[in-house]
Amino acid sequence: LCTGSGAIAVSLAKYLPNSQITAIDISNDALKIAKKNARTNNVEEQITFISSDMFTNLNEEKFDIIVSNPPYIKTEVIKNLDEQVKKEPHIALDGGQDGLQFYRKIIKDGYKFLKYNGYICLEIGFDQKIDVIELIENEEKYENTYSKKDLYDNDRIIITKLS
Repeated sequence: LCTGSGAIAVSLAKYLPNSQITAIDISNDALKIAKKNARTNNVEEQITFISSDMFTNLNEEKFDIIVSNPPYIKTEVIKNLDEQVKKEPHIALDGGQDGLQFYRKIIKDGYKFLKYNGYICLEIGFDQKIDVIELIENEEKYENTYSKKDLYDNDRIIITKLS
């Protein structure tokens, strides 16, 4: 979900050569870039690209893993970001007033699109671990939730399993 340039989808396809990836984004411009990146990396046959606002156009598809790097920056913080970051499309940055808007949607509806024992893996902002884990725990549909740190020792990924 929120594939953007396709960096995660393309990387997964490249390092998991037997995988089938579905890359979803609301932006057709982003999907064009993601498709180009898939072609450049010779993984375009492994990736299906879907234009969709989150789960809207997925029907009844089920996945082993849902991976997302959604927009997670608080609306008010965007204006204070580094100039280079502000060059990104606003839609790719703005996570709503508290930065959690997209996590709420993914956590609330994600279970409907997971196979038995499926996982959700979410990239988070360096200060969002507690908030995102709380959203997951409040939903009561997931278990074994934990975080992984990045190279700078910041919690940057939340992983949870469908219970």
